Amino acid sequence: MEQDPQVLLSAVIAATSIAVGLFVLIAIARSFLFIGKPNEVLIFSGRQRKLADGSSIGYRELIGGGRSFRIPILEKVDRMDLSTLPIDIQVHNAYSKGGIPLKVHAVANVKVSPDPGLIKNAIERFMGQNISEIRRVAKETLEGHLRGVLATLTPEEVNEDRLKFASALLGEAEEDFVKLGLALDTLKIQNVSDDVKYLDSIGRKRIAEVIRDAEVAESTAMANAKQSEAEAHRAGEVAVQVSETAIVQRENQLRQLR
Repeated sequence: MEQDPQVLLSAVIAATSIAVGLFVLIAIARSFLFIGKPNEVLIFSGRQRKLADGSSIGYRELIGGGRSFRIPILEKVDRMDLSTLPIDIQVHNAYSKGGIPLKVHAVANVKVSPDPGLIKNAIERFMGQNISEIRRVAKETLEGHLRGVLATLTPEEVNEDRLKFASALLGEAEEDFVKLGLALDTLKIQNVSDDVKYLDSIGRKRIAEVIRDAEVAESTAMANAKQSEAEAHRAGEVAVQVSETAIVQRENQLRQLR
């Protein structure tokens, strides 16, 4: 039985319309669905929402992956990178305790903190800013605190215990980094030097002290060895004399028996 061409045409048109409609709906849904990468935070701004403490903010954040829909017209979406930013720090003429100006080269790794309690600070300060601006602020903050920490330490303390120096710097900068919403992953002191050669003179003095101590130890060891040798020699002579005396006494005893 032949089907009516008009009916077939209507069915094709209906199926095509449904397919096109589904495609449009999927396209619209995808345009409003945002998927975050593990190393970024998505900021959906435009709507007020209340926090647990009763305050309200005009955005919501999606940290380190996941997905969420943007409400059309009411919300816009921005991205903030959570990747680590290497920072090269070089401070010149930073006065240490005692007034010796030092040059310090350090390397730090900084990033926007993924901590939900801190990231709001970063969003409010760096939203829409270039990564270079975050790097600049972090660098200037570390350089300022580095000078402050150096003023409390002697050149010897800075040069000999760099871990202590780095720990002091981390503790000093922590409060400001919390306010900025940044995290300091690592900080390493690469080099400490000075133009007046103070540290070099300390190094030469220490080397001379080590050489002197080694020479004194060697002389003491030789003297002890000679003393031990002399005592052993004397003990040997005494033993020989004792044995000879015993032999003479024994011979005298034998003669008396005869």
